[in-house]
Amino acid sequence: MGEDDTIGFESLKQTLVYWNMDDYPIPVDTTDDLDPVFRDILKALHVMGFREGSMRVYLYSEQINREGALVDWTLPESETYGACFYKVPDITLYMIRDSSFYRAGPVNYFVIAKPKRELHRVLHCLQSRRHNVLLVKPPPPDEEFLFSVASLLENARFLGGGKPRFKELYVSYASEYDMCFEEYVDIPEDLSKTVDFSERIPTVRGPRTAVFWDAVDCPFPPSSSPDEIYHSISSALVERYLSDNITIWAYLDDDDDDKKGSALLGGDKTWTSRIYFLPGGDKASRRIRMLNDMFLLARDSPQCSSYDASLVLFADQFIGAAYYINMLQRLDDIRYHILLVTPTLDINKPETPQWPGLLMDRGAASFALETSKISEAHAAAEEEETPKKLDTHGKLLSETEDMKKPESSECPGRQIDGGSGWGSSEEPCPRKHKAGAAEETSDAAVGVGTS
Repeated sequence: MGEDDTIGFESLKQTLVYWNMDDYPIPVDTTDDLDPVFRDILKALHVMGFREGSMRVYLYSEQINREGALVDWTLPESETYGACFYKVPDITLYMIRDSSFYRAGPVNYFVIAKPKRELHRVLHCLQSRRHNVLLVKPPPPDEEFLFSVASLLENARFLGGGKPRFKELYVSYASEYDMCFEEYVDIPEDLSKTVDFSERIPTVRGPRTAVFWDAVDCPFPPSSSPDEIYHSISSALVERYLSDNITIWAYLDDDDDDKKGSALLGGDKTWTSRIYFLPGGDKASRRIRMLNDMFLLARDSPQCSSYDASLVLFADQFIGAAYYINMLQRLDDIRYHILLVTPTLDINKPETPQWPGLLMDRGAASFALETSKISEAHAAAEEEETPKKLDTHGKLLSETEDMKKPESSECPGRQIDGGSGWGSSEEPCPRKHKAGAAEETSDAAVGVGTS
């Protein structure tokens, strides 16, 4: 399929438009009234075969430290479109979360943003999960993009190439694929392949433990093989009453010159354990990718019972960063047991025999509610331990003081999507909005919707 080939296309699903205002500024002559722009986007989508008849537009900025209000116009509202404004460190997490808000999905994505590494990866992940992904081809340097029907039709491409144009494919809405069928389709496991979230992950039912490990901030023993690393971590987790059905994802800095890391990332999987080494980029990029992968797991492998799945995160970039802590809290809200392990100099010692148990005992904190079976089991075991052993092995805290304290300079830790948490039946935008300037907080969200 060529980049400019025309493809007959029809979709009767909801369309979500993500518009990066840093990459594509609002046209100067339309800042007072976005209605004409939204109407042209809707018309262009109709010509391209997106026939559901309505859309949601997410205007966003990732320049979270920029001073002043980023929007000072009234967001338009009509029966066929609504809009929200996000000010967030990275929009990709919201794309993943929104993929499951609409239960009759898969929803369509129309992305007006310049390609970036994690954005490109996440869009491919969504495409492999049957979401139609449409991108706008960037204009030449120093040229403003014109949001006219003609310009949108000329520059919009499917991810991977091709210009969609309407062709009737479905007799009715019910004829199109419905993602609710996914719960009846099990994805088999192949231990010879790396599970990197580029497609739906293998299906796991019942209790399980998923580990997301920053292998730069929490290094592994240098002489250990992947199987030995897996055995050490899994043994320590089982000793602390987590499920023995364990999968580990370890994130490396693929921009680094570390030869061992390059071999783990670039070669075939030659070990048998469920430990997968993934490229994470620099420190900030690893934090974003790890969180995105946690939400992809929650999307692909929803749990059947409260707290039968544990998500264990080893990283030093979350405590004190209230925006990211808030996102972890959302996973706890949908009854995943979240265990956050933060390494400090006195316990981050992979060369010692106590590794990794010391990390878990002295660096762990949990969002778990009182109903968490894991927390209850651990608390019961602590009561039986001797004072001497408790001196050596600390307890799992329900929440550290650091979590309560500081709001990060990056973003305040409050909910910003207007919903009641990921996975709820509520739509991610509020349904009404009073005109006014955007908040000057670093993760402000302003929303309107249909009435």
